Amino acid sequence: MTDWSPLDDVDPSAPGLVVGVTSGESEVSWASFGSDSVDGVPLLPSSLFYVASIAKQFTAAAIATLYLHDVLDLDDPVRRWLPELPESWGGIEVQHLLAHTGGLRDAGAVDVAAGWGVDSRFTTWDRVGIIATTTPDSPPGVVHRYNNHGYVLLAAIVERATGTRFGEFLEHAVLAPAGMTSSRFIDTDGPSPVSGWSGGTRRIDIQFTCCGDGGLLTTIDDLTRWNHWLPGSTLGPVMLTARPVLPDGSLAHDAWGISIRQHRGLRIESHGGSIDGYTASFVRFPTEDLAIIVLANTDQFGVSNFGDRVEELMDSLLRNRIDRSRPPWTRTHGKPLVD
Repeated sequence: MTDWSPLDDVDPSAPGLVVGVTSGESEVSWASFGSDSVDGVPLLPSSLFYVASIAKQFTAAAIATLYLHDVLDLDDPVRRWLPELPESWGGIEVQHLLAHTGGLRDAGAVDVAAGWGVDSRFTTWDRVGIIATTTPDSPPGVVHRYNNHGYVLLAAIVERATGTRFGEFLEHAVLAPAGMTSSRFIDTDGPSPVSGWSGGTRRIDIQFTCCGDGGLLTTIDDLTRWNHWLPGSTLGPVMLTARPVLPDGSLAHDAWGISIRQHRGLRIESHGGSIDGYTASFVRFPTEDLAIIVLANTDQFGVSNFGDRVEELMDSLLRNRIDRSRPPWTRTHGKPLVD
């Protein structure tokens, strides 16, 4: 029986979260700790959430699909596909964007200066236009620094390479094969997600249609399907490959939209997501055939507290399969998988 105690202090009538734990091919247990907070409808595994940066692995899956079909190469210069970027971007390749090693300027500062927030209306190409006014801070392949703009550019590359809308390509090339029939990207038409709640009190209804670094609307049910499908798919060997080693010997652990590192001695493949009104976490333990997915329609926990709750849930589920003398996932960034 799953121990949900790390989450049982969440008010069931307020914005909250739904959690799913999957083991094996079909065994899924779930629990709801909150409601949509509009008419008090409980959150369910079928509830549609905005999952912020969890979308990055789907953006990477689109790139992997194009790579496997010889449409593009990972060492393509980004300017091959996006010539509107200035010449200072000349050394940056597609693989650098995937691994957050492009040396890009801090995305948050650029977006804030542009006046864009969660309630703003802007497209992927609006954001590309702003990115094109920037120059990289450091040479590519030297520093691993998480950057949302790299994945916005990857979405734009997908559109240039396919001649179709990003979300439409993802729907037929990735989501449908994975059985994710309830999911979509926000640049396509379809059902709206449950409203997000900033601080648990201010309603958030996302207005932008920018994709790449985010943009995915999905459910616990569909993410469990993705969890089962990806490792055995043709994309698995590409996306779950060894991470690049930087000149200083550290790993660019967060590549292909999936962070590969250790938690108390076990390999994890994970990513989180956070934006005003929403928080999410997806953690897979491949050697233990276990995945934990938590989707929230509030940011009131804060990223750190949310992560602590997920970690406590992970440890309670794994019990004697972990070595508590080993460091948790928060302290293994850039570290080798084998000591």
